[in-house]
Amino acid sequence: MDQELREEKKTAPPKKKLYLGIGIYAAVFAAVFILFHCVLMLGRIPSESMEPTLMVHDWTVGSRLSYRDRMPERGDMIIFYSDEEESSLCKRVIGLAGEEVSFVGGHVYIDGSPLDESAYLADDVVSECGESFTVPEGCVFVLGDNREASLDSRWWDDPYVSVEDIQSKILYVLPFHRLPWF
Repeated sequence: MDQELREEKKTAPPKKKLYLGIGIYAAVFAAVFILFHCVLMLGRIPSESMEPTLMVHDWTVGSRLSYRDRMPERGDMIIFYSDEEESSLCKRVIGLAGEEVSFVGGHVYIDGSPLDESAYLADDVVSECGESFTVPEGCVFVLGDNREASLDSRWWDDPYVSVEDIQSKILYVLPFHRLPWF
């Protein structure tokens, strides 16, 4: 009987190794949790409002720290919380604080000058809207890249996104729409 206990002790892992393993798993879990809760943000694209830049089922990786000490820039893709839509949305920053955003002949104008969107939009994209908007301090004006199918600043009761409501700036796109099961 004593011999059986001795053999069992020899084959059982020492408690130090067990605790070390649990500690390593806990540390990795805590690091991943902190990374994605405080530094990075994963987002899933549920609609076609940002096509063709972001497709339905794509995932994004964003930085939660991008706007801690600076304002968003025109052209940034952001994820923000919309009280009006009661969800997080992904759109492109078009108008900055103090600027007038208007629409003439299906094109976007900033302070009376046409906005060059050729880096992310095709020339034939039409941005319809009959209003002009003056962006207040601490806010931005956003549009989806798929202007015909995007519910964005043009159509909301409160058309401005407060910088405080911005959750992250999109850094990378994971094109999951290309996978065969989507």
